[in-house]
Amino acid sequence: MTLKNKQGQINSQRRQLLRSTLQQVSAWAALSLMSSKAAALTREQRASNKAKSAALAFPKPEKRIITIAATNLAALPYLPLLVAQQNGYFAQHGLELDINEQQSTARALQAVSAGGADIVCGWLENMLGAQSRALSLQSFVLLGLTPMMALGVPSKSTGAPLTTLAQLRGRKVGVVSLNSPTHTVALALLRRAGLRTSEIGFVSVGSPTGALAALRSGQIDALMYTDPLMLQLEQRAEIQVLADLRNPLAAHAALGMHLPSSCLAAPADFLQRFPGTAQACSDAMLQALQWLQQASLRDVLRLLPERVESGASSMDAQLFVASFERLREAFSPDGQCAQSAVQNLLQAMHDADPALRLEKIDPLRSINNAWAQRSLLRLRG
Repeated sequence: MTLKNKQGQINSQRRQLLRSTLQQVSAWAALSLMSSKAAALTREQRASNKAKSAALAFPKPEKRIITIAATNLAALPYLPLLVAQQNGYFAQHGLELDINEQQSTARALQAVSAGGADIVCGWLENMLGAQSRALSLQSFVLLGLTPMMALGVPSKSTGAPLTTLAQLRGRKVGVVSLNSPTHTVALALLRRAGLRTSEIGFVSVGSPTGALAALRSGQIDALMYTDPLMLQLEQRAEIQVLADLRNPLAAHAALGMHLPSSCLAAPADFLQRFPGTAQACSDAMLQALQWLQQASLRDVLRLLPERVESGASSMDAQLFVASFERLREAFSPDGQCAQSAVQNLLQAMHDADPALRLEKIDPLRSINNAWAQRSLLRLRG
């Protein structure tokens, strides 16, 4: 064999050895990567299983009978509570539900403060305001992602038509009452449109009947209100909506921020003393929220006709269902409230009422998402 051939054979053997070595290294690296991924997956799975076990092993309800104070249970922002009651979700979790209906939010809060109710279903804004008055309430299930209201102007008027929010400068805007959620949200909306507080006149119109009378008589130039009244006025072509806050995307575009609405809240000491009862309430409400995400209009109509008929005389079942369809995306899918949304709401409340002592309100104590988080794990388990 010549020296040249021998050298070529040696080089060929070296190349084969190198390829074999590289293949072994690659195989080892792939095996190592798979082992690392498997180990990481195992750790994540163990953590997930541990969280699920903790959620599922939560104590059973300490109180069998639970009283919830609410105002106008047939109102759309409180629909999840009505669904939970009608579908028997509280009973499924070992609770007997007693709803204590009050004429106003103030009376509902008073019922909780006086011990006449364990929990309150209302606006998060009212829960924060109660904390400034030394009633420490904590939201543990968020129901509404948006303000669930709209601002409209009369379609027919004697003067030039109003087509923008900026044109409301110097005008009168109807709200349920001063320092109510409708007032707070209307002011936040108009301030974003460039108006100052001093350039807007707010008028308390009270009930839907009072709001309708004020709008038709010309006492107000615009109305900030909830459905079904606003939808009814739209269907009758009596108003033109300038700002629709019933949809999360539209509400954020109009306000430039997220402002939550209705929630389930309880005194902090109640949540500490009766964690199993609170968890059962949260589980029932999360079931209702998830039901609303999937419910057909026929389901809603079949479930709620009796309550609808006992509500406002101007609200029939079809109007109620149409209002729900407008608000479907406004209901929270997971019952949790972002801390930034609470900060937004506090600032809006202070803008509406500068006398509000924000230093007396602790945002970190205002919401507790742990209950809803556990509910999601328990319902999936």
